[in-house]
Amino acid sequence: MATLTNEEIIEAISSKTVLELSELVKAIEEKFDVKAAAPVAMAAAPAAGDAGGGEAAEEKTEFDV
Repeated sequence: MATLTNEEIIEAISSKTVLELSELVKAIEEKFDVKAAAPVAMAAAPAAGDAGGGEAAEEKTEFDV
């Protein structure tokens, strides 16, 4: 069995339609028993916590009930 180079794989993927790519992702998930998850939420979380200009936010210790 011939092994494809990364460049050959990328070239093959780039010629596929969005529907074909969706089917490819599903087939890979089934083959390797994994789930493709978008890491967008993880990347956005540190940026939201850094809104204080780089300083850590003071923890609230008193609450009105």
